[in-house]
Amino acid sequence: MQHDRYELVLDPTDHWTVWDNLTGVPAVFAGQTLAGLTEAEANLRVLTAVERKPSKAAENAA
Repeated sequence: MQHDRYELVLDPTDHWTVWDNLTGVPAVFAGQTLAGLTEAEANLRVLTAVERKPSKAAENAA
């Protein structure tokens, strides 16, 4: 069974952390630790990171 690398975790103060299951610490994106975020901020940053990551098809075409 494969687990997702990243997940959103709600902390006791009702803020979100993008958790990196591979490293066991909050994810870092563009030099910022993704912790203490509103749910909308966390989702937006994850989507932005996914959008910027080149797809395998694009890598193979290059």
